[in-house]
Amino acid sequence: MAAVQDSSELDRMFDELEHLNLPADYRVEIIGGEIVMNPQRKVHSTIIRGLNRALEEQLGSDAIVLWDVRIDFPGLLNGFAPDVALVREGAEEDDNGNHDYRDIELVAEVVSKGSRRDDYEAKLKVYAAAGVPTYIIANPMSGFVHVHHDPREGAYRDEAGYTFGSTFTLPHPKVVIDTSTWPRDRQANRS
Repeated sequence: MAAVQDSSELDRMFDELEHLNLPADYRVEIIGGEIVMNPQRKVHSTIIRGLNRALEEQLGSDAIVLWDVRIDFPGLLNGFAPDVALVREGAEEDDNGNHDYRDIELVAEVVSKGSRRDDYEAKLKVYAAAGVPTYIIANPMSGFVHVHHDPREGAYRDEAGYTFGSTFTLPHPKVVIDTSTWPRDRQANRS
């Protein structure tokens, strides 16, 4: 696995961002050295909350489930804030209270109109290269969920797809995900 070599530069960039008056309903990440802001709407929070609830109910309340928390990933300046990240049991925080990307068992991203390219391309490659066992892409615009699994040699070897309204079991961790209440994002399709 590749190593994160630019955390101090990411720290500097995020410190500068904290001093700006950014809108509260936007998530800020650094992807390949670019500052990326995407709106978070009710549709997104509903899906994120559903994923968090499923993970905690089935893995226990002690499961470390993060949302919108910075995690540095390998590659050029990749300070991501996944919509959902599951930290492996027994993982320890560093001196700054952060988790290492090698301790992440699952990430999930909920697609918005502006994040589509990053979620399906840049993050797919970075998460696979980092060895994240499971990567979920929930797309409320299409009503489809992609589950990527089994990263080897920088790419996921297994992918499954499910429509919103279905129930499926993740390959790792073995958690049942019920999407019957997940909303569709009709607003994102408007021009």
